[in-house]
Amino acid sequence: MINLRQLVYFTKVAELGSYTRAADELNVAQPLLSRQIRQLEVKLHRHLLIRHGRGVKTTEAGNLLLKHCYTILGQIEALKEDMSLSNGKITGTISLGVPPTLSKLFARDIIKTFCRRLPDANLIVTEGLTSNLQERLQLGRLNIALLHNPSFVAELDYELLINVHLMLITRRDDPLLDDKTSINANDLETIPLIIPSENNTFRQLLDSEMAKRHKKPNIVLEVDSKELILDLVMDGMGHSILLPMVLALGQTNRQLTALPITDPVLPCHLYMATSNKLSPSRLELALIAIIQEVCKKYFPDDYPLKTTKTAC
Repeated sequence: MINLRQLVYFTKVAELGSYTRAADELNVAQPLLSRQIRQLEVKLHRHLLIRHGRGVKTTEAGNLLLKHCYTILGQIEALKEDMSLSNGKITGTISLGVPPTLSKLFARDIIKTFCRRLPDANLIVTEGLTSNLQERLQLGRLNIALLHNPSFVAELDYELLINVHLMLITRRDDPLLDDKTSINANDLETIPLIIPSENNTFRQLLDSEMAKRHKKPNIVLEVDSKELILDLVMDGMGHSILLPMVLALGQTNRQLTALPITDPVLPCHLYMATSNKLSPSRLELALIAIIQEVCKKYFPDDYPLKTTKTAC
């Protein structure tokens, strides 16, 4: 019979890709960990993990089991929460994924509010790109994720939080843009741009919209750190295309400004995504309310939007 401990052990090894690291985190001997997972493979008549030079990775059967593990372990957490109803406390652990820009902007407020309102619960915050966060959410490694312009998938629900637009970030005193009040596609072919690499959602949007116009942006540097991009723009190395709220990240925002891009318009839809496989727990509903509250604080003109849960 499969026992819960084996599922916990397997999940940790699969997540970390290493028996050694998993044994350290679980505080168990590595031979015991290996033996338990081998017993699990025997019971299921499947190889679950494959060793490689840097550790281990899951097989196709291992990926399938991992999805079930997240569901089972999530149900155990829900059971613990239900058992705590008698004392009125909200307990348990919940994980939230946020994109880098939002992480710097208001993840701090989300965490502080969570700790103040839910002292008996635990919050894990993960930073990552939209595609990575959505994948982790699908696998059950996250409970909630904030996503920029996601590709909709059937097993997730999406709630539109805000709709802002990417703008050109530049020095206020840049002579190249001295008489400009807005930017168009022709400008983007000549203005030197410092923008994130191709796996970034904003970059993909820019490339797609420019390609529709048979134009190519003048990219001189690819940098994934928003803070470093702002420093380089400040140093006169070029301009960038980002959300205007990034100006709040550094100490140089008084010397930088954001110009509207009117052609192509580059909308940035921020969604809150959750799994629709299980009913949300009290803890998940509490965190959703906190996220909505913080969103309203930072984007009073854009929130609340008229939104509904969207399953595709």
